[in-house]
Amino acid sequence: MSGTNTRRIRGALKPLLKAAPLSKSAVSRVVSTLQSELETWRRRPLSGLKPVYLYLDAFALRVRKGGRVVSVPVLAAVAVLADGSKQLLSLEMCGSESNEAWKGFLDDLVARGLQSPVLCIIDSNAGLRRAVELVWPKAAAQRCAVHKLRNLERKAPRHAREEIAGDYHAIVYAESEAAARVAWTAFEKKWKPPVPASCAAWPRAATSC
Repeated sequence: MSGTNTRRIRGALKPLLKAAPLSKSAVSRVVSTLQSELETWRRRPLSGLKPVYLYLDAFALRVRKGGRVVSVPVLAAVAVLADGSKQLLSLEMCGSESNEAWKGFLDDLVARGLQSPVLCIIDSNAGLRRAVELVWPKAAAQRCAVHKLRNLERKAPRHAREEIAGDYHAIVYAESEAAARVAWTAFEKKWKPPVPASCAAWPRAATSC
């Protein structure tokens, strides 16, 4: 997103507006209402939620700052409850994914009443891992399987990526720990000789929870 203007708002609301006109003042009112509702959503209490798993990650959003379009990180938290349902808990635009930014983000969740999750699923960001350890010292932390697969695929030749992904899924979707370890051993035996770079970081990731 590179800023809000009449053309973008009109495009977003076209299914509702049809051929109706949309003035600049109407755009301002729409934006003001959305900002107010977003802030209310971001401040809502979370004391009734008991997350089992908590996914923590950031995505890049393009915004207009100082007359330039830049990419900034948006921190995000998604909870998985005991019944399997998922809830987006919070979004926060920050200048970086530093430890300070992540800790402030998690502190806000706690201040709103969120209980400690059993397991946090995170990427390899050291600042995020440290923030989780400080805010929820009793919660386990596990490397995100999707991020790990992306790292493996980046180090593998293009022709082998689909097969590597299939063998990797046999590990992460195994029905038991024993089956996962068998699949892990098979993965290393198959891929370490032809693609050593794809297996080099695997033991560290497998033991990082």
